[in-house]
Amino acid sequence: MLNRSKFVLALLTIAGLSAMISAQENETQKAFAGTWEGKFKGAVFCVLSLQAGEKISGTLSPGTITVNDDGDITDAQPSDPEPAGKELPILNPKIEDRKLSFDWKDTDDDTSKFELKITGEGEAELRLISAGDHIKPIILRRR
Repeated sequence: MLNRSKFVLALLTIAGLSAMISAQENETQKAFAGTWEGKFKGAVFCVLSLQAGEKISGTLSPGTITVNDDGDITDAQPSDPEPAGKELPILNPKIEDRKLSFDWKDTDDDTSKFELKITGEGEAELRLISAGDHIKPIILRRR
C-alpha cells in the first residue's frame, strides 16, 4: 500500500510527464502551423492553412492539377479565381513521425487523404495518399 507522500510524488510525476508530452505536442504542431502555398509557373494554386491549438486544425484549398504519366504536374489552377479557392476544413488530423496526415472532403462528398512532411526551413511536401494515385508530392512553401 502506498503511503501518502509516495502517492503525492507519483501524482506529481504523472502530471509533470503529461505537461512535458503536451509541450512536445504543442511544439510539433507549431512546426506545421502557418500558411503553406503551392505554386505552378509562379501562380498559387494550392493553399494549406494550419493553426496550432489543443488539436491542430486548418483548411485546404488544393486547386485543380493535371499530371503526366510520370506524376509530374503539367498544369495547375486554383479552384476559384482567388488563390485560396474553396477553403474546406481538414479532417482527422494526426501528427506522427514528423508528418501530418489528414482527410479533406470536397463538396462533392469525395474524401481525399493527404500527408504533409516538412522537408526544410519553410518548405514541405504535400502528398495525396490514395490507392492508384501516382501524383508526385507538391512542394509547399510557408508564406
